[in-house]
Amino acid sequence: MWSDNESATDFLGYQHLADGVVSLVKNDALLPLTIGVYGDWGSGKSTLLGMVKSELEKDESTLVLTFNGWLFEGYEDAKTALMGSIIDAITSNRKLEAKALGLATRLLKRVNWMRVAGAGLKYGLAFATGGPVALGITAGADAMTAAQDVAKKLGEDYSGEEAEKFLKDDPGQNIIRGVRDFRKDFSELLKATHIKRLVVIVDDLDRCNPGTVIETLEAIKLFLFVPHTAFILGADERLIRYAVRKRFPELDQPGERIEVGIQYLEKLVQFPIRIPPLGHAEIETYINLLFTEATQDLLPELFEQARLAVVNASADAIHGVTYNHGIAQSLFTDVPPGLAENLAIAQRLAPVLTVGLSGNPRQCKRFLNTLIIRGQMATSRKVELKQTVLAKLMLVEYFKPEWFKRLAELQAAQSGKPTELATLEGKARTTSSPPVDSHTASTGEEKDGATSGAKSKTSGGTKGEPETQVLSPEFQTWLVDAWMGDWLKSDPPLSSVDLRPYFFFSRDNLGPLGASVRRLSPAAQDALNQLMHESDAQRAVALKNAPKLSPSDAAGVFESLVSQMERAEDLGDKKSVLWRAFDWADARPELRGQLVTALSRLQEKVIPPAVPPRLAKLVAGTESEGFAKQVFSKWEKSTVNKQLAVASKGKGL
Repeated sequence: MWSDNESATDFLGYQHLADGVVSLVKNDALLPLTIGVYGDWGSGKSTLLGMVKSELEKDESTLVLTFNGWLFEGYEDAKTALMGSIIDAITSNRKLEAKALGLATRLLKRVNWMRVAGAGLKYGLAFATGGPVALGITAGADAMTAAQDVAKKLGEDYSGEEAEKFLKDDPGQNIIRGVRDFRKDFSELLKATHIKRLVVIVDDLDRCNPGTVIETLEAIKLFLFVPHTAFILGADERLIRYAVRKRFPELDQPGERIEVGIQYLEKLVQFPIRIPPLGHAEIETYINLLFTEATQDLLPELFEQARLAVVNASADAIHGVTYNHGIAQSLFTDVPPGLAENLAIAQRLAPVLTVGLSGNPRQCKRFLNTLIIRGQMATSRKVELKQTVLAKLMLVEYFKPEWFKRLAELQAAQSGKPTELATLEGKARTTSSPPVDSHTASTGEEKDGATSGAKSKTSGGTKGEPETQVLSPEFQTWLVDAWMGDWLKSDPPLSSVDLRPYFFFSRDNLGPLGASVRRLSPAAQDALNQLMHESDAQRAVALKNAPKLSPSDAAGVFESLVSQMERAEDLGDKKSVLWRAFDWADARPELRGQLVTALSRLQEKVIPPAVPPRLAKLVAGTESEGFAKQVFSKWEKSTVNKQLAVASKGKGL
């Protein structure tokens, strides 16, 4: 098992990225500067920032402070929380002379006053940072009350009258003067404490609410951006832009001004460092290192030898796998059998996980953790699970969740060995069999003399097995799906495996709360939130961006929609999650077959009559049309939903 937190060890070959950030910080001619370390959730930003911190701390004249964005989430004013924390950290890490102590005390007093006057500053700072809209300051009763409350909490000798005077007596000038004086004193404090460089690392900024994000950026730009300072922000660039749009909702409209998020971010961050997704070779190398680290009968120094072989790989090897079974054999006297098996699994998993998880290290780690923990649970129950079989089934669970549930139903009804799976594997693995096209899927017929009444033996099973059944349109849909076709061909074949124990230990994803078990990435969460938004414009954005999501994220969004659909009391409303599932399957065509599967499992009494015509239009001319017609035939006979029966009439096989 591997921790889901950032690693202190470089498994990803990020040293060149860390060196790039360090070189910027150490270039005094560039200071002050702000560096944005951008990457998707789980891409390794925190690990990279940790590497940067370790390198910079080797210089005693450089003070490195690290903050997690979440630390300021509970504060009414994130700006002053960050500023106060930085001043406190400076005084804690440096021995202060009288002058420095006086400056620090004065700065902290200013920070407290800013909290008192925060009602006015909240709006004035947006203007001062060069924000796209000049917002006025209103010294109303609410602002006065807020200022007085903050003063009481701080125990400061600030009366409501003084706060009122600040807000009413030319607040714009007060703000500008306050910013100027704070920057001057802060710069003097750095000199007085003999700090050559102050480096402030703020991680997980993208996990904060939009208000905290903007206030943190404003604090850096307005108050702290003085000579000899460097700020390094770890975040998902897309979520920072989203925070800007939320901060300025009046600009969140279609048109050219929608790019305000990009312009605002470019104004505040001078040097963006973007972490690219891992490629196939890098993912395989990464998984191999994880398995090697987890091998109990391998000495730690041997693992470190393997890791250094990756990190120090020659330039001509960076495009290939820099650590696998062959390289392990050259590094170690003996490769432990368990490690050898895991390295073989990694070789098969890497191509699928690279595409399906968009080369995301954390997603890969979570997949492997689930794989390992299920194996451990089985061992606890004295049940033997083959890791290769478990890994293959988990791929369907991740990327085709509705078909995974259907396969679970089939194996449960057939003592763990569904005949449909044997037939599918046989057809997928028989190279002489012609490919099944959309015509076959629609009509249930097979070409080249393989009529609907013919039977064939599966090459995926063992000798002497009975002849396989003819595929129904539902499973022809599986066969013509490109991803599923590759999965059916992959080793090991499952037709002769009793699948019951494997599905027993995957029950967490088969129950009514199955979708909640999958933790969606921020990109998938954002897509789901937009898709369920009341605004037509927001839903349009989600559908426009749907093709950009990874297959795993797209499947995760769909799984969440289906889960909500199964629990919904009223599916007939035009805002129902049912129609959002239709929209999503329209935007991601590979999900259409799974949508038909999900609809076929719903209780007929809750299905609105508008579904048959919408579904018929969605799957027309696709490989899912045959299965949909089969479902229409069933609905046409419905006795519990007469309207559904009428709407389905004539659409079946």
